[in-house]
Amino acid sequence: MAETATREAMVTGVDELPRLRPQMPSIVTGLDELSPLRKQIPFLVFFIVAAAMSSSIATLTVSDWSALAAAAVMTAAATGYAAVASRPGLARFTLMVPCLDFLAAGALRHGTGESHSIYASIVLLPVLWLAALPGRRHVGYAAAGVTVAIMVPFALGSSIDANPNELFRGLYSTMIFVLGALVVNELARRARSRLRTAREQTAAATAELSRAAQIQRFLLPTNAAPLAGYQIAGACLPSAAVGGDFFDWYRIEEGLAFTLGDVMGKGAGAGMIAATTRAVIRSARNNGDPATALTLTQDCLTTDLGQAGSFATLFHARLRASDGRILFSDAGHGLTLVVRATGTWVRLASENFPVGLLPDTRWESYETQLDPGDMIVSFSDGVLDLYDGTLAAVDEIGHLAVSAGSAEELVDAVRRLAQGTSNPDDVTILAVRRDADSSRTTALSGPTKLHVGGTR
Repeated sequence: MAETATREAMVTGVDELPRLRPQMPSIVTGLDELSPLRKQIPFLVFFIVAAAMSSSIATLTVSDWSALAAAAVMTAAATGYAAVASRPGLARFTLMVPCLDFLAAGALRHGTGESHSIYASIVLLPVLWLAALPGRRHVGYAAAGVTVAIMVPFALGSSIDANPNELFRGLYSTMIFVLGALVVNELARRARSRLRTAREQTAAATAELSRAAQIQRFLLPTNAAPLAGYQIAGACLPSAAVGGDFFDWYRIEEGLAFTLGDVMGKGAGAGMIAATTRAVIRSARNNGDPATALTLTQDCLTTDLGQAGSFATLFHARLRASDGRILFSDAGHGLTLVVRATGTWVRLASENFPVGLLPDTRWESYETQLDPGDMIVSFSDGVLDLYDGTLAAVDEIGHLAVSAGSAEELVDAVRRLAQGTSNPDDVTILAVRRDADSSRTTALSGPTKLHVGGTR
């Protein structure tokens, strides 16, 4: 009955595994992720600025308008191809874009004063484009591109006689640019290696969290613990992959035992403590006093897990199937309602501390009655957060329980509320309802203290 809903609820937590984002050098990984057009935009902008400055500033000259126009055409062509280079079948020719930029840089330099041009450094942009790509061969491509950019003015008519030092200037500049390309290429290689390692670690961590979440799901009840005359349902929706909430139920000799726990904190650490707590409580299944299970859990948390500095609120109860008698103990939880068939409800407030908080704490056992049509509902404080987060929301749960036709219907209603919001805390609910056609017994007016498990 409830096992399918339980597993679906826990799957929600797995789907929301945290996305770990490795911190890598942004300039390199960013270049890898940029589209060709976004890589080309800086060159286009600086080219436009260079053309505008040379045309409007008196101290700058345009020595060859045709060369400047040719540079503009090549820049436009490179930008246009960059805009469509991401399409299937065109990506393999993306390197045409920086190649055209090298030609455009050489033509720009020739058209704006040749050796006196202030725009020679624009060649750095296609150098960075190529050098950041994986493989040493791209350093060679960058070196060839710089050489072409240096030689373009000579191809367009400049002579070595007119500029005797220009060839040496170009050779020296090429050496500097190639050295820069080598540095960028090596940094890119190291960054990619670290990024690859970080992604592998992220994948491993995600797989471990997924496995932990899967195991946590397996620790939830796998069947509806069929008990003639009773219904039981539960759901747990962790706010992270692994949560600190849990619920549990299992058959005992006289009927059914059930538990709801809320460990301080969230995540894998809280999930491990929750699993330990569940196991310890189950170990006391043959002891008729619920307070004994809490005492055993206290001993575990304060000795074996004392350095973890964690504690848990717990509601643990034992239902006698023959007459609906419920014997329960509450460790600082206080979020349990007994909802009567008449439409009223009683909150079972807690007078005891959580387990693991103070080493000498002891707990008391109380008794209440579940008559035909009645339902007992326990939930974590994450359910309160679905409303206003205060104890006033307990009444909202009471109204919801009164309107529900079954235990599973109530759990489904809370699950729908939780799935429609971003939950800062784990959302867990457990409901046990006695069928309305069961033999009626006399209900107690409220919980009655049955046993004192020790003193504080």
